[in-house]
Amino acid sequence: MNIRPLPLLLAISASLAIPAAQAATTGTLRFAGQINAGTCNLSAKDVNRTITLPTVKVSDFDNISVIGATDFDITAECESDIRNVTFLFTGTPDTLIPAIFASTGTAKGVAVRIRAGTPTEKTVMYAMGTPSQRSRTIATASKQAVLSVEAAYQKNTAPLAQGTVDSTVTISITYS
Repeated sequence: MNIRPLPLLLAISASLAIPAAQAATTGTLRFAGQINAGTCNLSAKDVNRTITLPTVKVSDFDNISVIGATDFDITAECESDIRNVTFLFTGTPDTLIPAIFASTGTAKGVAVRIRAGTPTEKTVMYAMGTPSQRSRTIATASKQAVLSVEAAYQKNTAPLAQGTVDSTVTISITYS
């Protein structure tokens, strides 16, 4: 078999002269995400809690309308970007004094008064009031907002009779 070298060399040279295929396209990458604000939650001990007021006698109300004040704290645990927490109290108002929270217990002539704020400055939380009359805003410190609260018996205008006092108040929080 006789191979001619010149056509073979020309064929090889021509194949080497053709550039390799190259892409001239570009692409765009888009990055999407979201950054949410932190959250706050009531401390586990404050989610469902019973505050026991001291036992008092009917005669203890002879010269005073509020008695048995009991102090406690309600805590919101927050993430580091939260600066303020608002605690809102909601409950059934007493029919005779709507500013205090009604009792569904067996005692008559008495309801529950709640005051809240800081340890040195507490104001009444009105059972039947505007949101600003039923809430307090507390600044966070060390990722917590601690609301100082005082609950007490308050005599209303009905005749006082012995029995149990039972009042349920819901606390909700908002934060920023």
